[in-house]
Amino acid sequence: MRERKSSEILAAARELFLRDGFNATSIDAIASTAGVSKATVYSNFADKNALLVALLDAVTTEATGILRRTTADLEAEGDLRARFLAVGTALVSGVLRPEVLSLRRLAIAQASAFPDAVTAYWRRGPAATVELLTSHFERMREAGELAVPDAGEAAAQFAYALVGPLQDRALLAPSEAAPTASTIASHVASTVDTFLRAHAVAS
Repeated sequence: MRERKSSEILAAARELFLRDGFNATSIDAIASTAGVSKATVYSNFADKNALLVALLDAVTTEATGILRRTTADLEAEGDLRARFLAVGTALVSGVLRPEVLSLRRLAIAQASAFPDAVTAYWRRGPAATVELLTSHFERMREAGELAVPDAGEAAAQFAYALVGPLQDRALLAPSEAAPTASTIASHVASTVDTFLRAHAVAS
């Protein structure tokens, strides 16, 4: 029962933090949204700060599994470009999801107040993406598919070229229309083609 209540409270906190912001969200509002008493919130979490730390931890745990499944397709069977396009599209679409953008804004806004929690979010999110790509690129180099002298540098370049432009626009120009599927596909294809021209081993 306690675990279920904690999940309900955390879900309510996530909804309100992302919608209204951390500072504007009260424990009373979280309790009301979760359908529990204020005392129940405090019996599960010490305070609002603890809720934010728990939220960031839960989201990064969830993201780790998604990242592993998404990037694993790089080493599947089939055309190299098609594999990169599939993974690139999944990564870009993932970071542009409204709830992911809202969480990133929240993490950035609270980085000074919660440096350890936000650093953990970075390590298990953006940094983990580069680490997973690095591992795949190293294995693809060993398999003779990629020529990447420094797999880590190649992974960082690919990841940030892929997600950086569209993510920055979404974060810093939220009033502009979201990129269309056609725009995303064009950007991913251009990024993948540039990367493979530099690193794909000719068959």
